[in-house]
Amino acid sequence: MKPRLSAWRFSIACTSALGFASAAQAVTVDYGVDVGIGETDNVNLAPTNKVNQTMAITDIDFAIKQQSRRLEVDAKGDFSYLDYLQNAYSAQLIGRFDGQAQLALIPERLTWTFQDSFGQAQIDPFVAVTPTNQEHVNYASTGPNLFLRLGPLGFVDVTARYARTDYQTSPFDSNRFSASLAVGRQLSASSSVSINASSERVLFDDTLLNTDFNRSSAYVHYEVQGARTSLSANLGVTKADQGGASVTGPLAKLELSRQLSSAAKLIFTAGRDLTDASTSFNGPGGVGGAGGGIGITPGGSLGGNNTAPGGALSGIGTTPAAVTSTNYTVTYASVGWDYVRNRTTFGLTGRWEKDSYDGLPQLDLSRGDAEFRVERKLNRAFSAQLSGSIYRTEYAQANFAETDGRVGGALTYRQGRGLEVRLRYDHTSRIASGIASGSGYSENRAFLTIGYRPEPKGRTT
Repeated sequence: MKPRLSAWRFSIACTSALGFASAAQAVTVDYGVDVGIGETDNVNLAPTNKVNQTMAITDIDFAIKQQSRRLEVDAKGDFSYLDYLQNAYSAQLIGRFDGQAQLALIPERLTWTFQDSFGQAQIDPFVAVTPTNQEHVNYASTGPNLFLRLGPLGFVDVTARYARTDYQTSPFDSNRFSASLAVGRQLSASSSVSINASSERVLFDDTLLNTDFNRSSAYVHYEVQGARTSLSANLGVTKADQGGASVTGPLAKLELSRQLSSAAKLIFTAGRDLTDASTSFNGPGGVGGAGGGIGITPGGSLGGNNTAPGGALSGIGTTPAAVTSTNYTVTYASVGWDYVRNRTTFGLTGRWEKDSYDGLPQLDLSRGDAEFRVERKLNRAFSAQLSGSIYRTEYAQANFAETDGRVGGALTYRQGRGLEVRLRYDHTSRIASGIASGSGYSENRAFLTIGYRPEPKGRTT
């Protein structure tokens, strides 16, 4: 096993984002910290001979957003540190960080982007997600962006990136070099169209188990932003060359967002493209495939209070296992509905994804999930939350299928300027068939935490 990826990678990213923000003109910060104690009746997620375990937990989550002429920062993090008091596992740090900072070297012309995504991935796709079946993954990239005007309506956008992907255990560490070019025209104040081309070269550290590849895309992009509706669409083709083999497939993506009312919003996404495991980890939603960010949540709800990337639920998710570095075709669709009022919040998402590997049909799979979350402020001090999900994975050629379910609730007490006491409970279950038949389980997990969560603040510096 390679040395364990410690917190330094995402700590650097967090520190950088905070450092940029402190020099900015206006910053919006939302954060919370808590400590507590928890209990599970099946820490090993075993079908029989269940083992109880008491856990100490420390949570921290934050969201930082800043925009000015010289600097834009958008960073979110949600982390938990678990100490298994009866030593079922070593102490564990899990969490997700997604951050991006864009520094204007020449305002509105030349910028430099720093981006980082950190999280956990499943190692063995056929085994339940316990601490021994998780690994840290980090994807970091940086590079310049050049934007030029061609007359009053035309524009050219050029980007170049270097990216580094590190896996704690899996042998997929790589360096990635990419560039893109967009030539477009502003059709109106709210719409534009462009012709785009991109190319990337991926070089793996371990070339005995992986084959370096090139991937290129060409597509037309159209977007329009209305008062209540926004639409973005890509249509083109992608080609991947890897190990003497070449694969070409359609590139299509549609994103539609509609503000149904002052309280309700609907988001729909669908598409198809050639991608790879590292790109999927860094893709929309940050979790799962490039399509919808479908993620696996380990037994129990472990995270703080931020919404998990790509879904309705709060908590920390685990990315599906990266079983190969080979390019594959992903077809996906997702729909989400959010309802936010003064005292009531409701979220509902549904997602589906199909991954197809040319020449490796045993890796072909389909995933789907549905999630919901309801939160209600009962009075000035108390709020209640109910949530649930069902997640389905099926390897058609490998004789494996699993269905994971989760239902949970939380009661939160807030007092003063930031004191927060929370009691949360989750019941999770797994039903597996085929080669993993008999590995199903059920688990009950509860946590009581006390912490500090002030109201979100914007400040000028």
